[in-house]
Amino acid sequence: MTEIDIEKLAKLSKLTLSETEAAQAKERLQALLRLMENLKGLDLKNIEPMVASEPSSLREDIPAQGFSYEQAFMNAPQEENHHFAIPKVI
Repeated sequence: MTEIDIEKLAKLSKLTLSETEAAQAKERLQALLRLMENLKGLDLKNIEPMVASEPSSLREDIPAQGFSYEQAFMNAPQEENHHFAIPKVI
């Protein structure tokens, strides 16, 4: 992980980092990458996959009334033909 990598990640994330923050980010990312390398080295051939023993806590998927057009677009900065209008990203 180089300073160029940190600058590129910051730019892609639309973050402005000071030199100190960039150095801290570099250290943390390097520690994370070392952890991933350690995990890749584990022999998991004889390990059974874990399965949840309790039933799912997710709610039933029950249809409900949605938002009206006015509610959905109430705070939209721009709207075009019943769609949210956003800047073009190329």
